[in-house]
Amino acid sequence: MPLYFRSLREVFTFALPIIAGQLGQMLFGIGDIIVAGHYSTEVLSALGIATAIFSPYLLIGTGITFAISPLKARMLAEGEDVGSLPATSLLLALITGTILMGLIFGTGMCVDHMGFAPGIGKLVSSYLMISAASIIPVMIFLVLKENLQAREKTLFANSLIVFFNLFNLVANVFFMFTWELGIDGAALATALSRTLMAVFLYIYTAKKLNFKYEISFQIMADFYKKGIPIGLNGLLVGLIFSLVTVLVGKMSIVVSAANNILINITSFTYMVPYALASASSVKIGKEFGNRNFKKINAYALATVSLGLLSASAMGLLFLVIPGKIISIATGDAAVIDYGVTLLFYGAIYQIPDSIQVTLQGCLRGIEITFKPMVYGFSGIWALGFPVGCFLAYEKNMGAAGLWMGMATGLSVMAFLNSFLFIKVVKNFDRIKGKSLILR
Repeated sequence: MPLYFRSLREVFTFALPIIAGQLGQMLFGIGDIIVAGHYSTEVLSALGIATAIFSPYLLIGTGITFAISPLKARMLAEGEDVGSLPATSLLLALITGTILMGLIFGTGMCVDHMGFAPGIGKLVSSYLMISAASIIPVMIFLVLKENLQAREKTLFANSLIVFFNLFNLVANVFFMFTWELGIDGAALATALSRTLMAVFLYIYTAKKLNFKYEISFQIMADFYKKGIPIGLNGLLVGLIFSLVTVLVGKMSIVVSAANNILINITSFTYMVPYALASASSVKIGKEFGNRNFKKINAYALATVSLGLLSASAMGLLFLVIPGKIISIATGDAAVIDYGVTLLFYGAIYQIPDSIQVTLQGCLRGIEITFKPMVYGFSGIWALGFPVGCFLAYEKNMGAAGLWMGMATGLSVMAFLNSFLFIKVVKNFDRIKGKSLILR
C-alpha cells in the first residue's frame, strides 16, 4: 500500500503541469471564439466551422506524437542511446505536418462545395488556407514537448502554452480590429502564436537535451507504428462528437445551444484524465524498460484512481448544481432547463470516459496502441452510435438519447481496455527481458 500512495503522489505531481497545458490548449480556441464573437456573427460562425474542420487533422498529428514519450522513457530506462530521438522526431514532425498541411489546404479549396452559405464558405476557406501551414510548428512543438516529457521535464513547455494563450488573445484583437483583417486576422494570430511557441521550445530543448542531428529510420518507423493507431483513436472519438453536434443542430435552436454548452463543459473536464493518461504513459514506459512490473501496476492503479476521483467530483457537481453550471454560459431559461437534462447524461459518462482514457495511457506505456484503437471503433461507432440513434429517434429521447449512446460506447471501451490491461499484467511474469513480446 505505501507503494500505491507514493505512486499517487508521483503521478499527480507529474501530471499537474500537463493538466495546465491541456487546459491551455482548450483556451486557445475559446479565446478565438470570444474575440470573433465581438467582431461579427458571420465571422463567429465561420470560425466555429473552420475550427471543427481543422480539429480532426490536429487530432491525428497529436496522436502520432503521443508514441514518443513512452518509447523514449523505456529506452532511457534500458540504457539505450536516445541522442538521435530529437532529430528523428523533428523529421517526423516535418513529414507528418507537411502531409496534414496539404490535406488542410486541399480541404480549404473544397469548402465551396460543402453547401455552406456563400459568405460563410468563403470565410471558412480563407481561414483554413492561411492556418494550414501552422500545423507544421504545432507538430514541432508537440514532438519537442514529448521528448522533454520523457525525461519528466514538463514545466517549460506547458507554461509556454499558458503564456501564448494571452499572446494569441492580444494578437487576435490586433489583427482583427486594428488591422481590420477579420477572420484572416484570427488565422494569422493563431499561426504566429504556434510558430513562436515552436521556436521558443526548440531553443529550450536544444539546450536541455543531448541533440544529435542523426536520423534513425527504425525509430521513426516505430513512432508511426505506435502513433498512427493513437491518432486514429483520437480521431474516432472526436468525430463522434462532431457528428452528434451536427445531428443535434437539426433538432432545435434550444437543444443545439444546450448541447454545445455540454460539449464545452465535458471537454474541459476531460482534460484532467487526458493529462493523467499522458503522465502515466511516461511513468509506466520507464518502469517497462526497468522490467519493474510491480511499479507498473502501482502507477496504473494510481492513474485510474486519480481519474476516477476527478470524474466522480465533476459528475457529482453535474448532478447537484446543474442549473448553476449551465447558467454560467447562458441566461436563456429554456436552454438552462434542457441543459440540466443533458448534464445528467454528461454526469453518467464521466466515469467510463475517465477509465477508458487513463487505461489507454497505461497501455501506451507498455507500447500497446492498436487494440485500444479497435476497441474505440467497436465501442463508439459499432455500438454507441447505433444505440444513441435508436434512443434519440425511435424512443424520442432526442439529444439525451445520443448522449446515452455515447455513454454506452465509452463504457464498452472502458471494459475492453480494462480487460486488455489485466490480461497483459498476468503475462508480465513470462516476459523475462523481452519487451517485444508486447508489441
